[in-house]
Amino acid sequence: MASKESEIESNDSAPSKKGAKKTSTDSLMEFLKGIKGLSESMQKRVHKVLTTEGIVDPRGIRAFTQKELENLPGITDATASLLFGQFESKRDGSIFLSLEEREQLELVRSKILTGAKELDTLLQGGIPTGTFVELYGAPQSGKSQMCYSISVNCLLPKDFGGLEAGVIWLDTEGSFNSQRLKQVLSYYEYTYNIPKGKLNTDKFMVAATRTLAQIELAIKEAGKIIPKNNVKLLIVDSLMDPFRSEYGGLGELASRQKHLNRVLHNLMRIAEAYDLAVVYTNQVMANPDPFATAMDKVQPTGGFILGHASDIRLWLRRATSKIRNQFDAPNARRALITDCGWLPQAECHFSLGPFGICDVAEEAKHRELALEIGFDVKEEASQEEEVQTEFATVE
Repeated sequence: MASKESEIESNDSAPSKKGAKKTSTDSLMEFLKGIKGLSESMQKRVHKVLTTEGIVDPRGIRAFTQKELENLPGITDATASLLFGQFESKRDGSIFLSLEEREQLELVRSKILTGAKELDTLLQGGIPTGTFVELYGAPQSGKSQMCYSISVNCLLPKDFGGLEAGVIWLDTEGSFNSQRLKQVLSYYEYTYNIPKGKLNTDKFMVAATRTLAQIELAIKEAGKIIPKNNVKLLIVDSLMDPFRSEYGGLGELASRQKHLNRVLHNLMRIAEAYDLAVVYTNQVMANPDPFATAMDKVQPTGGFILGHASDIRLWLRRATSKIRNQFDAPNARRALITDCGWLPQAECHFSLGPFGICDVAEEAKHRELALEIGFDVKEEASQEEEVQTEFATVE
């Protein structure tokens, strides 16, 4: 440990003029300078260690636990305590908030629109930042398509209902398609007449993370990207696929769940530190229990670890033939809130149109517009799925 510290200190003892000029406007360095008890040499040492770990913004410190900081080379227990104490001092030495103060924190959260008004109403305005949202369902239920739509709505300028913020997409299945995202983007550019260059797609970043090691590396590198691009949405599509691939059999179940819990908590701290929404898709499995209810016959993977982590769980599946025929919407889907601490258990309908998520009543219009623009529109083959639930059914 001593050799690592001396090496870091020696490298920082004589920085170049170019580097010195850069750190003078560095928000992380300014944060470190404001901490009483840290010498100038210690500030440089801590700065180098933190940037190496992907922390380029003071908020990124909160994405680590104090124990994790203490285990970093060059950071002592006392230094880690000083770093976290700086955040607590912002609250006058107390970690407690009054009801009014807590309410203010919730009110400033942004909402990411989904593209379907009914779905936005179900979520009381959209997907709130700072939360964990799980989308689970069978293949072709609309999980990835919803991710495309919320990504575009996050990128959109504020004048057009978006957040004008960045998006990070972790692709664990190799299913991400850039042309599909551009297709969704083209709808908003065409219908809203968005000026050329107004929609900044440079803030959208995708990483191929087929293994758990790649996911953890991407989460670490995200700390450098999030502040620079004002990222407000982090998508993992899908979360459980690499876990199910690398951990096989009941003998490794405990190890898998422990690893999953660690990754989830890393994402939780990122969501809280940077006030961004983490949306992840999840696969499903059949419940062999013959006495299971219609709703429990399909269960999301991940067990209780994943279930407790999710703030909002949305079950996506095909709509009934009655709804598809009534609205001329062969791609109609249902979204059911199965678990949320502040939203009622209810469901709504939406459609997978040629331009992403839309209301079922708008699917036919979207098909006409797609043909007008020149997109190839393919309708789904008719499939019957009349699964009923115990919750409200929207007709």
